[in-house]
Amino acid sequence: MDAFLEATPQMGVPPVLLVPEDDPRPWPMDPWTFRSHALDGDTLTLSIRYGGGCRVHRFALLVDPSFRESHPVQAAARLAHDADGDMCRALISEDLQFDLGPLRRHYQAAYGAGPGAIDLVLAGRRITWEF
Repeated sequence: MDAFLEATPQMGVPPVLLVPEDDPRPWPMDPWTFRSHALDGDTLTLSIRYGGGCRVHRFALLVDPSFRESHPVQAAARLAHDADGDMCRALISEDLQFDLGPLRRHYQAAYGAGPGAIDLVLAGRRITWEF
């Protein structure tokens, strides 16, 4: 969890971290519910819901840097969520924005500059991102 706390700000934009699926670090995976998503350039907005209301919750989008070969390529993603032990019962709806620029640059280093596309697989859903 130390890597998570170091990588996630107390407030502000949650990070996108390139982390293999088999990473041994204990990333916090407190519950959340996927509501919807939107893409605007390199910005992914996830609309989510979670329980709490008494403490600051931290999030990070963990994306496996090993692309699965398909058309378009796929990248497995997980949303790390640290509820900080929040036992309150409010149902919080929040829109989280993530800068996918690091993932685009990783893709372009592997496949060359220019346009591309990635299917992010998150919570059983495919989010097709074209850039």
